Amino acid sequence: MIETMPKYVLAVDDDPMIVELVKRTLQDKGHEVITAQNGLEALEALKKKIPDLILLDVQMPKMDGYAFILKKSTDPAIAGIPVIVLTSMVKTEPLFKRHGVKAYLLKPIDTQDLLDKIQAILG
Repeated sequence: MIETMPKYVLAVDDDPMIVELVKRTLQDKGHEVITAQNGLEALEALKKKIPDLILLDVQMPKMDGYAFILKKSTDPAIAGIPVIVLTSMVKTEPLFKRHGVKAYLLKPIDTQDLLDKIQAILG
């Protein structure tokens, strides 16, 4: 397997256990991870540093994944950042596909599947 350069990833989820799992999994592979608990926190984080990838939950308080994607898609500075949706909802794809979501992972998350999808998107 080809080793890749470490990436900067924004993980957005209101479940602390999911965030910790994702963070630990990616940090173990050398990636830098910043976290947010909802879409509003994620938008604030994007003002500080643009990530290589966003991992996004759908159901969150304050601003859910749908509202975040719609807001992100209207800002040229961040619209092109690839997104992987992490969700327990099966029927989320149509809206997200129209706004450039690259992949979906159903919860509970399989960490190897997550790493494979990240590798496929970021190289």
